[in-house]
Amino acid sequence: MTLDIPTLLLALLSGYLMLGLQLLVARRGALRQPELALWTWGSWGFVLGFGLFGARVVIPVWVSVLAGNAFLFAGLLLYVIALQRFVRRPSPAAPYWLAWMAAVSATGLMLEMPLSERTAWLSLVYAAMLAPGVYLVFRHGWRGEASLRAVGLTLTVATLALTLRAWHAFVQPDQYTDLLRSSLGQGLTFLCAFLSLMGAGFGFVLASFERAAIQMERLASHDGLTGCVNRSSTDDLLAHLLERGRREGSPVSFAMLDLDHFKQINDEYGHQSGDAALQAFASEVRGRLRGSDVLGRMGGEEFGLILPATDEPGAMRLLEQIREAVAALKVPTRDGREFGMTVSAGLVVVASNSGLSADRVYAKADKALYQAKHGGRNRIERSLPPQALAAAG
Repeated sequence: MTLDIPTLLLALLSGYLMLGLQLLVARRGALRQPELALWTWGSWGFVLGFGLFGARVVIPVWVSVLAGNAFLFAGLLLYVIALQRFVRRPSPAAPYWLAWMAAVSATGLMLEMPLSERTAWLSLVYAAMLAPGVYLVFRHGWRGEASLRAVGLTLTVATLALTLRAWHAFVQPDQYTDLLRSSLGQGLTFLCAFLSLMGAGFGFVLASFERAAIQMERLASHDGLTGCVNRSSTDDLLAHLLERGRREGSPVSFAMLDLDHFKQINDEYGHQSGDAALQAFASEVRGRLRGSDVLGRMGGEEFGLILPATDEPGAMRLLEQIREAVAALKVPTRDGREFGMTVSAGLVVVASNSGLSADRVYAKADKALYQAKHGGRNRIERSLPPQALAAAG
């Protein structure tokens, strides 16, 4: 049994051409990530490389070998750089292109070698180039998108197939006297390696779609500037947590927080500084919350804080910590200045038997916030229902 190498080259050329076209379509649609653009260019590198391998019947063999491998090396490195950016591990691209120049130079020096030796050494070079991509997925991307795990596994298969191809070329040199010669060992390792890389490309497209879907879902429920949940999600969560508090017999605290004199910050320092203030405030609050607590941006400089299973002393203690921390914040501006800010809060503590709806809780917290604003700002006011007062003793 043998595998016809020219047929394999044609099949791989067609497969990478389809992958390249799919990537182009994906990038013109919903996916515009820069890492997908890199993978696209890498796939076209494979198309050119395989095309040059097959063109050795009409061009000098040394041109086919040198240029074909140069494009394949470039394709591999673009894949690895794309993976590096996808798992958010940025680093300079210069070392990769130095590696590419070294690999192309080594290929030129190998032109006089017997084909079996050149195949073995080049296969090891390919495997070494893929190794960083395998490491990136398993070390930094395994807990991310599920489709990225398939990319890691197929890259591993490709690396192993290339290593096996190198070993086979060393022990069975008679099967590597001509690249286009039909041979089971040469054809099988060649097919397995580059078919796995093609599969990694389709997996990368799926991972990109998966990430885009997650981002769209998050944008639907979160505020893009501060990372807090948005108003509608906060309302839904408040209603849900109030109902759970009733079932479990535990109080729920809800606070409205509003940055004081926020319009003055925008007017004096600019809207970009105002955005920085909102981000700094949200970060300061989140750093003091439990995993079950919810911070939502209700609109503008107004935030809602839901504290499940939290009584009045616990809520007041946390809000006081937040008030003091915000008062101590210094937010830098682009022109080298910095400014401070304060926050006012209105608190409602809902006992499990209160029967208050989410709308009523919100209205009471908003009224308490109004009292805090008109009482001098940078303070916390409480609006406890009678049941909560009774429960507090």
